[in-house]
Amino acid sequence: MQKKPLFLAALTLGTAAAVTVNHERGTLNLSQPARRVVALEYSFVDTLVALGVKPVGAALGTAGGDRGTPPYLRDRVQGVTVTGSRAQPSFETMAAARPDLILADAFVHGNVYPQLSKLAPTAAFQSRRGSLDDLNAQTLAIGRLVGREGAARQLLADQRSLLAKARVLARRNAPPFVAAVATPGSLTVHTSGSFVGSFLEDLGRRNQVAVKDGQTQYEISLEGLVALNPQTLVLFTAPDERPITETWKTNPLWQKLAAVQRGRVYEFSRDNWTRGRGPIALKLMVAETIQSRLLQDAAPPTEFGYR
Repeated sequence: MQKKPLFLAALTLGTAAAVTVNHERGTLNLSQPARRVVALEYSFVDTLVALGVKPVGAALGTAGGDRGTPPYLRDRVQGVTVTGSRAQPSFETMAAARPDLILADAFVHGNVYPQLSKLAPTAAFQSRRGSLDDLNAQTLAIGRLVGREGAARQLLADQRSLLAKARVLARRNAPPFVAAVATPGSLTVHTSGSFVGSFLEDLGRRNQVAVKDGQTQYEISLEGLVALNPQTLVLFTAPDERPITETWKTNPLWQKLAAVQRGRVYEFSRDNWTRGRGPIALKLMVAETIQSRLLQDAAPPTEFGYR
């Protein structure tokens, strides 16, 4: 069961142009829809672009170990001022952009929220640790904040239709999956409360891993993965990295995994799947899920099979 987002409604105030939005840090009142928006998470950039709004600044930098803009977004953010990275936003660059709205991540930017609020009105959402429901609620909230509520509702309606069509392909009673991001140094499982974990559940597959101690994502070892022994394993990797699972492949424990023995290890780009988390990324994810044969619990084709 996906958790309900905290910010379910935005109400008009005294005039038709004024908006109020509830978010993770309280209530944000704007006298009129925002025109100059700085986005500090890729999901916000994705959503703004999908709504036809180009941000005046975005955290697209690579400081602090960030990989930078996901490939699918790069052409869409040409000319946007880089306001540092997600982990290390530049207050000077943000101030120079003269925003009338900052979109922040409640998890990543929690400690600097007071400083952000001094620069401009700031709304904080659970993007990095949010579920599909959370991200959809953000799309609607952002649409209201920038005066594009109608466009946001249409995006969500189109998305529901797309997901419903894909869901028809899901094999009934297919074994549950474990989904995880594999970097060179760690394996992080994405639970039923994460974006990708809840997304795949919405498409008709069951997530084997539930939220743990309030964490929608957490690291596990090879031994921890063996303890789960998934019959279906979904990995998110980067094309320019050697994930830790490559090392694990030489370990007999890896070869004992049911998913490995069944040939049901699927691989997707973590740049597009776990970092974008917006309406544009979701369309790519639906297409790749169908192409991978994951919904049917069939062996993946070469381009989506773990090598």
